[in-house]
Amino acid sequence: MRSDQLPPAVSPAASPSPKAAPWRRPRALAALIAVLLAVIGGGAWAYVTLTEPCPGPPLPVTVAAQPEIAPALRDIADRFGTQHHRVADRCVEVQIVAEGSAKVAADLAAGRASADGWVPESAIWFTVARRAGAAESLLPQVPTALAGSPVVLATTRPAGRELQAAGVRPSWRLLRSPLAGGMTLARRMLDPSANTSGTFAMIALEQVAGARGEFLDELKRTAPKDMEAMLEELTSLERFDRPLVVTTEQAVVAYNETHRPNPAVVLTPREGTLMVDYPMAVIAQEPQRREAVEAFASALRSRATRDTLQRYGFRAPDGTINGGYARRHGLDPDPPRPLRLPTQRQIDRALRSWK
Repeated sequence: MRSDQLPPAVSPAASPSPKAAPWRRPRALAALIAVLLAVIGGGAWAYVTLTEPCPGPPLPVTVAAQPEIAPALRDIADRFGTQHHRVADRCVEVQIVAEGSAKVAADLAAGRASADGWVPESAIWFTVARRAGAAESLLPQVPTALAGSPVVLATTRPAGRELQAAGVRPSWRLLRSPLAGGMTLARRMLDPSANTSGTFAMIALEQVAGARGEFLDELKRTAPKDMEAMLEELTSLERFDRPLVVTTEQAVVAYNETHRPNPAVVLTPREGTLMVDYPMAVIAQEPQRREAVEAFASALRSRATRDTLQRYGFRAPDGTINGGYARRHGLDPDPPRPLRLPTQRQIDRALRSWK
């Protein structure tokens, strides 16, 4: 709740007598806070949130999260911990561990996953884990997205201006050729079998430009090891190579926070795009740990969580974003034009495209 939304304070002159002021009593105050938190948080789990210490030892649980969303989830988990959410009279403590989606999917399939909850890049990874042998009961059939970030192209601000001056429009077709508007492009993307941005780029290429050709060999040969390494190439290429990388809108926002005054710019392909959506799964098998992660999952549906995720550059799952925030970061405040939803066969081809 923002400060401008708080109820008016009661002046001392208007205060009731101590006998009529139950909020002065510690236990009543704790209960009142619990009710307020329930209203603010929007979930039933907030009703067991108290300011008093929990009588039992803490109940620690771990959530494995895709690295780019992990910092935002840590902030949310810290706030969750201060609210003393209880399961069987034990305060829930949530630890967020940054883990790539491909690794967690493989660990689940092999029966060696140590986390109690999982937030991958996309629900695609639930299917990948199931097909590799993960228990059906651990993964949701209809996942709920926490946030959204469109897969986009990006370049440096000077290169973006050059491309615009040459009449080059952002398009997935730019990945097929090293030349655009008479300029050399240094194209980069991540392995589609391990990164959803690469998977969705291959699906987009298939839908609008054909995902076959010698250009795939170059993309594979020059692929960076991860998103951080790829974005670092924006400022480390040869002078006359204009970088063009496949990334997410949120990754560009995060990169720009630490790379001023020459930030990257988002080039949303004119044909449309797909969004990574960061769903959550409760993968613990022990009942109390499942209950604890479900409590955290309930808190992730609150307005405060949406605000935190936006501060880290994420859109809402439907693609909306605050207009003022979008303008500050050079983003389009409107949801991006969507490509056709891919079929499972298209997803499978994209995942195997570099093999």
